Amino acid sequence: MNKSLSLGSSLLVTVVGMVIVFFGLTVLIFLIKALVKATSGIGKKQVKPAAPAPIPAPAPAPVAAAEEPEDDGALIAAITAAIACMMDDGAAFTVRHVRRLSTAPAWQKAGREEQVYSHS
Repeated sequence: MNKSLSLGSSLLVTVVGMVIVFFGLTVLIFLIKALVKATSGIGKKQVKPAAPAPIPAPAPAPVAAAEEPEDDGALIAAITAAIACMMDDGAAFTVRHVRRLSTAPAWQKAGREEQVYSHS
């Protein structure tokens, strides 16, 4: 019962096994590429460039007497740029107003911070 393979037949078995594995991987690569090409149009909307409709300016929010209005131009520009970078469809938009949420309860602030820092 103690049969041993010679070195030549052991190498032959190894080479045949490697050829079969690489052939299978090559077939999988071509199948995946074919699936990517076949499904590339699914889920994408055909967006036709159209003239953007004018958006009416929202009514200004009431400002408390103790607060001084701040110049939020740089903040609005930064928010607009960040949103534009994240949008894939290239739709035109404008951030017209930024409202701070400083009166939120502590549990709401904690939940918001948890959401912001959970994706880093």
